[in-house]
Amino acid sequence: MKRPEHIHLAPVAITVGLISLISLAVGIHLGYSLITLATVAVGVAIFYVVFPGSRFFSIAFANFLAVYTCIFIFFAEANFESVAPVWLQLGFTLPILAFLGGAWLRSNQIQRLLEGPRRPEDSHFGRVFLWLIPVASIGASTFFLTELARSEGAITAIFFVSMGLTSLIVLWISSEVCAFLLETGLLFEDFFRRIAGLTIPTFAFFTFYSLIVIVFAAIYRIIDRYAVGTHFLFTGEPRDLSFIECLYFSIITLSTVGYGDLVPLSPLVRLIVGVEIIFGVLLLLFGFSEIISYSREKTRRQN
Repeated sequence: MKRPEHIHLAPVAITVGLISLISLAVGIHLGYSLITLATVAVGVAIFYVVFPGSRFFSIAFANFLAVYTCIFIFFAEANFESVAPVWLQLGFTLPILAFLGGAWLRSNQIQRLLEGPRRPEDSHFGRVFLWLIPVASIGASTFFLTELARSEGAITAIFFVSMGLTSLIVLWISSEVCAFLLETGLLFEDFFRRIAGLTIPTFAFFTFYSLIVIVFAAIYRIIDRYAVGTHFLFTGEPRDLSFIECLYFSIITLSTVGYGDLVPLSPLVRLIVGVEIIFGVLLLLFGFSEIISYSREKTRRQN
């Protein structure tokens, strides 16, 4: 059984960044930072040991855990604010431990999924909703049950019953979840392979994009500095803009966002703003068209 010789740094970096971002944000309220990071590290390590060669499978698991963290925090803040943090942290880990235990018990079956050929009829994307139905039903029921609870102890009991039932379901369908994560991992692998092939046209696109931003920012700055009259309103007040503010205005104009804090006032600036918007739309149309054409041509040559 051959182990992977290397790990692609791009998906690993994205996964670490995503998990760190979510765990730090969550930790501000409920203190899950270390628990989430430790669970990810242990879970990914288990998959590398038990299922060698599952590089993107492990990364899919890490990102799946990030999604689970967001959903858990939603229910914890909506229905279980009175539950003690230590019980919330314990309940948070129960489904994860159940999944890892089920994956360990069914390691041979999952390994066959990893090593076997993948066919369209073997897809688990449709079946994934079948095991989501009971889990979603448990989560929805907590909205009604917590309204009927009369004490904090009753709410804590509802919390542990719901997490326990969820853990049992996850334990039972762990192999199905692994199959779903396998397909997600394959999509990750295909995605990063395609992205790697689009580096040159994407860099060219952003080069032209940044060029337009800088040129129009310089034009705005020159007009604001040397032309007579007031040309911009900043938070409702007329004043001169710095070059950094002109860059900011050029970016939001080219992207057609328009937050409303910076407003063109004079007819000349409004005319130039219209020209920049047209340039931006044309750049997006032709830029994305060229990137897609480049990708298709490269794939055709490879085939």
